[in-house]
Parts: sequence; C-alpha cells; structure tokens
Amino acid sequence: MYKLFVILILWIFFIPNLYADNYIASRQELWFSDSSYYKTSHHIKIGKSIMFNNYHFFGEVGIGEDIDEGTPVGSGSSFDYIRFGVSKTFFDSFKVNVNYRSKMKSDDRDLNWIVINTKYKF
Repeated sequence: MYKLFVILILWIFFIPNLYADNYIASRQELWFSDSSYYKTSHHIKIGKSIMFNNYHFFGEVGIGEDIDEGTPVGSGSSFDYIRFGVSKTFFDSFKVNVNYRSKMKSDDRDLNWIVINTKYKF
C-alpha cells in the first residue's frame, strides 16, 4: 500500500499536462439509521484532474475524522483518505466513471471500495 501511496503523490504533483487541474476539496457526510442521526464524517483532500485522449483521470489524498453522535469535533476516529479513478464519455451520451476509494483508519480496520457510476443522457 505504501508504494501505491507514493506513486499517487508523485502522479498528483509532478505530471506536467496542459489539461491538468489542481484542487482542494472537502466532504461532509451525515449518517442516519432508521431516521436517527448517529455519525458524521469529515474529509479534506487535495487532488489533481487530468484529461488525456478523451479520458478524465483523477486522484485525491487527504485526511478525515469520523465522529459519533455526542462526541466533540477533534476527538473522533481519524483516517487517511485516498481516491483515484477514470471517467470517459462514449458517443456524447453515455458516461462511465470508475474509482477506487480507501479510508485507512488509525484505530480500526481499513475500508476499501470500488465505485462504478454510469450515466446516459437522452
């Protein structure tokens, strides 16, 4: 996993490309179960987005905190965050986005998932 993290950092910062965008982003999640709030998750991340031969590549690294209900900010469970993927539009109407996400937690098991989104415009 360490090698993957180093490669992603190098990719985000050192690939020269005219169609590249750097960004800082945040994400807040409110978790509910049976209409009752039980947890909040906060992320802050830096990323790079690159267009190459009609493919859109992106990568993000960051940090975050999961906070259970009633727990003050700063005393939740912290994690490192990594996300990267690619998207492509076919025939100007069908878009496919595939990305990998990982929450590497300091005091619990890591969470990893692959997300595939499709969108057809008509």
